[in-house]
Amino acid sequence: MLIGDGEPRMTSHQNYSSARFRSATVLLLILLIRFGGALSAQTIEIKLVDGRNGTPMVGKASYVNVWIGTERKEAIAIPTNRDGIVRLQLTPDSGDTNIPEPSKDRGSIVVDHPIVKYDDSFQINVPYALCVPEGPNYSWLRSEHFSTKQILQHGYVSPNACGKTKALQKPGEVILFVRPLTWRERLKQ
Repeated sequence: MLIGDGEPRMTSHQNYSSARFRSATVLLLILLIRFGGALSAQTIEIKLVDGRNGTPMVGKASYVNVWIGTERKEAIAIPTNRDGIVRLQLTPDSGDTNIPEPSKDRGSIVVDHPIVKYDDSFQINVPYALCVPEGPNYSWLRSEHFSTKQILQHGYVSPNACGKTKALQKPGEVILFVRPLTWRERLKQ
């Protein structure tokens, strides 16, 4: 449609269609940003914190045992870094993993930077006592079970009955308040 000066002008129908297209494009970009990470590799950080004083649990004996899903029986032992953190990278493609196949003659597999196939759940066990309030079913050997989706979306911070140290929950992060084992607990190992 031409108006007065020979310049083309958009009709209200064209304006409406153009606005709808821009809105749909913006919505698509938001969805890709929001959910696009679910289609690619994601990382879960697990941090071990001394519940008595808030310092990271580090050293040769500091690690996290992780089981992804229920298929694999052997643990993936991941040593903590100097900040008491282990990182577990999740991938949608089993061809991208760096964990050896399970073996009957092997215990845990030690991997510094594991890349594992995404599963809906995982569990963690640590060589420390968890700082959870002790109840009748308390066992320092117990494993903590998690929903992968919940951790990626919300994170988790364990209770701390060992001291006053606290932490904020962040998506993709598991913070476990722990303490070294007593000599009696070590004897029970």
